[in-house]
Amino acid sequence: MDENTKKEWTGWIDRSISDYRSAEKLISGEDKYPDTAVFHCQQAAEKILKSFLVYKDVKFEKVHSIIYLIDKCVEIKKSFKNLYPSAEILTPYATMFRYPGDYDEPDIEDVKEALENARSVVNFVLDIYIENKDYSGEKLT
Repeated sequence: MDENTKKEWTGWIDRSISDYRSAEKLISGEDKYPDTAVFHCQQAAEKILKSFLVYKDVKFEKVHSIIYLIDKCVEIKKSFKNLYPSAEILTPYATMFRYPGDYDEPDIEDVKEALENARSVVNFVLDIYIENKDYSGEKLT
């Protein structure tokens, strides 16, 4: 992997983890922002999948559909198909709460479910990097 590709790859990983950590903070403390938290969960999953596609030098469209990204990943590694249930939960959060009046606010249980699914997707991809000895960071806990 050349230096520019490696920088892009690690950038996607870093942003994915940042989105996940942001989601956690948005539901901790007295003030909670569940609509923004679920959005960041979706973003964490989206960005880690994009990191994998960069890692494998696969071109992809600029989309927010985790299902589309998993479809691309499955072409490379069949075990990505196990992420489809998470994709179905997370994909709508890319746009669902952007505008008022479209949907009721997600509750804390929705956020917990989104966090769990995002963590599963992120850790699934990080496990691949760790297994290949290409990533020395930590997984999400």
